[in-house]
Amino acid sequence: MTRPWYNILGGRYPGSEPCFYDSAALPWTKVLEDNWEVMRDELIALMEARPAQVRPYFINHAMSFPPRQWKTMGLSFWRFTMHANCRRCPETMRILKTIPGVTSCSLSILEPGANINPHQGDTDAIIRCHLGLVIPAGLPDCGFQVGPDIRAWEQGKALPFCDAQTHTAWNHSQARRLIMIVDVIRPEFRPQQNWVCAHVLASSVIQMTYQSAPFLNNWPGFVKRALYSAIRIAIHAYLPLQRRFR
Repeated sequence: MTRPWYNILGGRYPGSEPCFYDSAALPWTKVLEDNWEVMRDELIALMEARPAQVRPYFINHAMSFPPRQWKTMGLSFWRFTMHANCRRCPETMRILKTIPGVTSCSLSILEPGANINPHQGDTDAIIRCHLGLVIPAGLPDCGFQVGPDIRAWEQGKALPFCDAQTHTAWNHSQARRLIMIVDVIRPEFRPQQNWVCAHVLASSVIQMTYQSAPFLNNWPGFVKRALYSAIRIAIHAYLPLQRRFR
């Protein structure tokens, strides 16, 4: 059985997934594109109604330059659901429920003059898709690079890619860039979906813990691995108990 790759193990992504996927081979991208204005309007209304929910990328605030200029507001994060936000976006939720294997959905905001530093995502078990909502400029001022391939976002267009590949983004325009990020688990990994989500959520908890308590970096590696394993098992047990995103 094919095993997902997880960033918690470290090292460059060794897999063969393409940098960008062909939207024509992913019918669910058309669902997003056909409904993008409805989802844009709900997400912007949510952002304006609940500004405190718009926060700098929470795992590593230094991921963007200048710092804290890459911001997010979530509906679901690896099947962990933000129910208050979801209730304010009923049409968006209805649309997403028609797409099998959705694990995450969020609004991503890149402020004017900001860059997102090159990084790898958490796993190759999902296809991550950027849906352009408000794109203030095209290339070269505003763009996205995965591996050696550079693309421009377009309003109302889906841009699916492999999050495990090294990627970076920039917005050198004078206005905010808004996209919706949707993660869809690859069909071959759907039987493992809760384990995939538990792995990634556990990794996020570990990263935030080590950032808030740097002295933990002095602990032996086996302690970190044991802590990661315990958190992953606890999250896997919890996920089926929460009120489902779907």
